[in-house]
Amino acid sequence: MTADRPVLYPDRVVRIVNHPVTKEQVVGEFRCRAIQEAAMRVVGRKGLANATVQEIASEAGVAKGTVYLYFRSREEIIEKATQTAVDELLARILEAIRAGGPFREVLERVLTTHIGYFDEHQDFFRLYFAMADGSEESRRRRLENRRRHVAQLAEMVAAAAKRGEVRAAEPERVAVAVAGVVREVVFRRVDGKSSYPLADEVEFLADLFCDGICAPRRRR
Repeated sequence: MTADRPVLYPDRVVRIVNHPVTKEQVVGEFRCRAIQEAAMRVVGRKGLANATVQEIASEAGVAKGTVYLYFRSREEIIEKATQTAVDELLARILEAIRAGGPFREVLERVLTTHIGYFDEHQDFFRLYFAMADGSEESRRRRLENRRRHVAQLAEMVAAAAKRGEVRAAEPERVAVAVAGVVREVVFRRVDGKSSYPLADEVEFLADLFCDGICAPRRRR
């Protein structure tokens, strides 16, 4: 069989037309995704120590041996599940940015997408954030994920500056500031230190970024 095959890049999705895809490849990709999603549920529900390959296999509805056809270890399952989740989040954020609209509207959409995704998978990410950085490859991947996210936000800021909606500051510096604040908000929510409804959190952050916190200076 032949089908369009989506290929993910840091800032876009391209589609290779009429790329041959076998039935075995389709089944394999489906099972890989099912196993990764099962790992996220098991880790979130039972904790990292109890997330055995057997538990993950049972959650995914496959035999333990089937898991080892696609992954070498439990650690690889969790690592790839995490990266898949991050890729999905960044794809959603990019879609939110490129949907267009006034800066405030785009910003609120991005914040809702970003914070809401971590709320949706809170148990899993609580354990993920508690994990050590791991291997050098894992640290490199995390840094690359952050770079991709900052680049997305810089694109959003640059577009708004071009339209005259925000001051023409350096987009990347603004993006780094926004990413840092949102990251800390996500940490607090995942750790259970913030109980604000998502809509309230988004409105507060949008006000902060759009209006600032300093009162206008008095004229002498």
